[in-house]
Amino acid sequence: MKVLVIINDISQGGGEKLLVSSLPIFKRKDIDISVLLLNAQNSVPSFLAHIENAGITIHDLRISNFYNPVCAIEIWKFLKANPFDVVHVHLFPASYWSSLAISMLKTKPVLIFTEHSNHNTRRDKQYFRPLEKAFYRPYNAIIAITDSVKEKLSEWIRQGDKIKVINNGVDLTTIANASNVERQHLCAELNIPTNSKLILMAAGFRYPKDQGTLIRACALLGEDFHLLLAGEGEAMEATQKIAAECEVLERIHYLGFRTDISSLMKSVDLNVLSSEYEGMSGVTLESLAANVPFLGSDVNGIKEIVPSEDFLFKPADSQELASKARAILDNPDASEAMVKAAKSFVKNFDLEFMVDKYISLYQSLLKK
Repeated sequence: MKVLVIINDISQGGGEKLLVSSLPIFKRKDIDISVLLLNAQNSVPSFLAHIENAGITIHDLRISNFYNPVCAIEIWKFLKANPFDVVHVHLFPASYWSSLAISMLKTKPVLIFTEHSNHNTRRDKQYFRPLEKAFYRPYNAIIAITDSVKEKLSEWIRQGDKIKVINNGVDLTTIANASNVERQHLCAELNIPTNSKLILMAAGFRYPKDQGTLIRACALLGEDFHLLLAGEGEAMEATQKIAAECEVLERIHYLGFRTDISSLMKSVDLNVLSSEYEGMSGVTLESLAANVPFLGSDVNGIKEIVPSEDFLFKPADSQELASKARAILDNPDASEAMVKAAKSFVKNFDLEFMVDKYISLYQSLLKK
């Protein structure tokens, strides 16, 4: 079975990181898998290296503008010269151009798209609906990463009969093997007292992520609590203004983009994801596997993948977040109970299960 994965690039997003973790597993299961990028320029070099080191070929179309319709022509030319049994597409606008390209092929591969989000700005504009329906129609199957993603997409494009739910997975082995960051070293690096309580949020500084609520919660928690924010994005400056207004700027530490997130998650006292919505949060699953307590916003994409309501706080409610964080960190028994529940629960989302379901879908569609 020859499989081609098409995506814009391998940058810092959740969908991209999922591919970095899962593609080597496909290779280990004897799937002849390759990757086609619209442009590799903004990809994370270590992510590309990880894929290539697994023996997976990466093709780069080097198209400067993802939104240029020439993308469809270049994908069509590539597929005409390099036939595949299955083409699996991730993210917009690669989804549009791949659909159009394969519609122009005489011999068509099985075409699959993974829908990673509950919502996007196109769905705010009704005039996009006919266009969306047309671009989704050539897909033989659409993978929704949660039931809520399927429900919302079905309402939008009215093609629910071909939407299959396959939950995202998490690479439990990699997280288990990640080494802890030495607390003394981490605190010295950030000029934090070693007896401080450390809270980490690993997420890009862009909508729908909501670091502002976590910063306000940190202000309520007191001087012993320090917040580590890992990620990059255009909303960083706005969060710095919030920190200044709350007079906690000295306790908010901006780590930038990190490739050692699993190690950081295992080395702090609490992991948090504050967000307005998610497709299916990989950060949540990684946090649950890190043997450290976790709190996430009670929103789609998080609430479906935690063991209980104990792991949730009302979205944008800094007071509830602060109250729950303090209750966990001041009570070792409560913290230990959360870690135990998370460890048992997250086993259901092992990345191997996800890959096996993908391969099974490929095989069933090829038989048809």
